[in-house]
Amino acid sequence: MYLYAGRAAVLASDVGYALDLLGVRYVEVDDLDVRAGRLDSPGVFVVPGGYTSEYVSNLGDRGFENIRRFVGLGGGYLGICAGAYLAASRVEVPGRPLGLGIVDVVNRRRKGRGVTEILVLEPRHPVMRGYSGRLRIWYQNGPYMEVGRGVKALASYDGGYAAIAASRYENGYVVLFSPHPEGNREAGVRPEDLGTLGLLRNAISYATSGATQRNTKTGSKNS
Repeated sequence: MYLYAGRAAVLASDVGYALDLLGVRYVEVDDLDVRAGRLDSPGVFVVPGGYTSEYVSNLGDRGFENIRRFVGLGGGYLGICAGAYLAASRVEVPGRPLGLGIVDVVNRRRKGRGVTEILVLEPRHPVMRGYSGRLRIWYQNGPYMEVGRGVKALASYDGGYAAIAASRYENGYVVLFSPHPEGNREAGVRPEDLGTLGLLRNAISYATSGATQRNTKTGSKNS
């Protein structure tokens, strides 16, 4: 498990807090690590909330290429807020630079901060296991997602835009959160109080599926 904690990933500590609560081991990586290709083993790469435009410039083409390679080989990508913006073909910041292009979504930029409600659309999907109806969750300027080919909207905002989505990229699995299942400690919003920790746990488990399947196929071929 890798947690992106580059200079602009200002909300990485909230995700780290939630991972600690879940007992999930992780390694923090910065911009240099990603550009140098140190995402070198199957697992999940978590990109938390932060300053999206700085993600683009700090990671650069080399960082993007290494992330795509990691996911394509069976790694998981879990993008939260800025991480969801980054995953699309175009990043909704001034100039609309190229994004990772690992999921067919169009992100509509929105502003706002506070606890909001989303509607579960796919209660049987692994990411939404244990959740149904309407959920209260922390929101902080996340994208309103229009999903395209091969992308499943798992939960939505009022108005129909996806709030949580899942897809495949080559051999890897991608999960995008517009809101924040990890909450926000600065605002006094704890995920264990909202009950959203399970979403993070489910998403990690699902995003790991690509690596698990790839290892199983490799083992079968070698046996």
